Amino acid sequence: MQFKAIVIVAIQALAVVALERRAPAVVTAERVYHTVIRQSPFLVDRTSTVVWTQSASITEAQPSTAPTPTVAY
Repeated sequence: MQFKAIVIVAIQALAVVALERRAPAVVTAERVYHTVIRQSPFLVDRTSTVVWTQSASITEAQPSTAPTPTVAY
């Protein structure tokens, strides 16, 4: 019985060590879109890059700027 308790405590200790906090993943996305310009070659590709850090959050992200009001008729 005591051996069983020691084994259970050892398993729990290993589980705690295995679940230690890891650095959050950094994710990068690149968007490529076509643009017309006034100089040759007239059609070029432009890019925009978005970088964010993945985290385990249970709350919704709040926008950093206020939304622009729109009026629909």
